[in-house]
Amino acid sequence: MKKILLLLLVVTLNGFSQVIDFSEYDDFLKKHVSSKGVVDYDKVLKNMNEIRNIAQNFSKISPNKSWSEAEVKTYWINVYNANIIKLLVENYPIKSINYIRDPFKMQFIDFDGEKISLDHIEHEILRPMNDPRIHFALYSTAISSPHLRNTAYASNSIDYDLDVATSNYINDASQNTIGTATCQLSKIFEWYFTDFIGPMNMVGFINKYSAVKINDNTKLEFKDYDWNLYK
Repeated sequence: MKKILLLLLVVTLNGFSQVIDFSEYDDFLKKHVSSKGVVDYDKVLKNMNEIRNIAQNFSKISPNKSWSEAEVKTYWINVYNANIIKLLVENYPIKSINYIRDPFKMQFIDFDGEKISLDHIEHEILRPMNDPRIHFALYSTAISSPHLRNTAYASNSIDYDLDVATSNYINDASQNTIGTATCQLSKIFEWYFTDFIGPMNMVGFINKYSAVKINDNTKLEFKDYDWNLYK
């Protein structure tokens, strides 16, 4: 049987609850994304119906109060990443997603009878969850972007996977140059500075994941963000 639905309804001891099946999206990622996070946009373009169906099936799911925080977080990260791929490919070939007018503000994602934007998902839904690690799971298609996983995020491993995504990005020398005297950090840390000074300060957050430790006297500088398409 073809996996055309992402939403299944199952009976539990407590009544009815939603169980989200990300297998269709997972299969798509395995076929179109390399282990290094490179999306084969030419291949996706030839199979446009796949990503469109995935995005449409996501829109049929409506998170509710019965969902755990892990389920909500996982759902929206996957929705964001699937839809940004869809948006990019619908305008492909282009050298950068910024060749599209207001790509992050454009209301093109179907949800709950409305159209929402990528910015709405990031700023109105995910950021208020106070987990700055989400910034290293959201894919922007750019060279300076965190790499796209070639598997879907899953709620039963989301905490571990976000730690891995954060560690991978911080320790990627092409994105961050970390030294005890000076750090040249991704623009992500400047854009979302306040997100990284919650339970711990910026130094504490970086030291939690970085192989090279810094201190309060380390000078923090921020690199330009390369918006050219990562391929």
